[in-house]
Amino acid sequence: MAVSSPSPHVPLTTIRFRSHEIFGEYITKHELPRKIFHSSIGLITLYFFVQGVDYTKIASRLFIAFITILILDVIRLNWHAFNWLYCKFVGMLMRPSEVNKYNGVLFYILGLIFCFGFFQKDICLISVMLLSWSDTAASTFGRKYGHLTPKIARNKSLAGSLAAFVVGVISVYTVYGVILPLYPDLSRYEDIKWHPEMSALSLPVISVLGGFVASFSEGIDICNIDDNLTIPVLSSLFMAFVTSF
Repeated sequence: MAVSSPSPHVPLTTIRFRSHEIFGEYITKHELPRKIFHSSIGLITLYFFVQGVDYTKIASRLFIAFITILILDVIRLNWHAFNWLYCKFVGMLMRPSEVNKYNGVLFYILGLIFCFGFFQKDICLISVMLLSWSDTAASTFGRKYGHLTPKIARNKSLAGSLAAFVVGVISVYTVYGVILPLYPDLSRYEDIKWHPEMSALSLPVISVLGGFVASFSEGIDICNIDDNLTIPVLSSLFMAFVTSF
């Protein structure tokens, strides 16, 4: 994972990622370590749920993480030696373009802060899954099969959007049809937004709507804002709206 030793007179863009060179397309093209980390957030969130972690306290802890990473980014973007050292240790999770830019994880955390700061437990769970799994599915299938389908937005393909939709449907169905029924004692009634006995929308319908917002939020390009932010924001807003019926 090491990178070449820097020179104080060499611009940051010349920092080499030895991990990218050694593992080749597994990192540079397929971004395997990055996707594994991205997807693991969904599993970690489910683990917290079954452990009974108070979801109302997560936003404040995420805010601390956001400030910490932001400070590190400010330092590394203004201190070449520290940037070199930072890239040496986390280079496998970074894109070369991120050497001179703020870390994409900042947008990821901001999106999660928005969810856990304003919405109920089921909406938070679904938003994290759509961000963690639908986005990863879209990226994976988009890179693999995107050339076979039309482009629907900047660097977005129909193949990726369809993958996001399918995984989104499965994710929402899993939350409402499996996870919440299996652990009824872990949530108060008021902590859950959608209750099948009180809603005009059935589980299959609410699942399809979840797939739709997963595909839409992943595929849309809003002023070049990182989709790690737009996906959880749009997903939580949309799911909070449709679960009101």
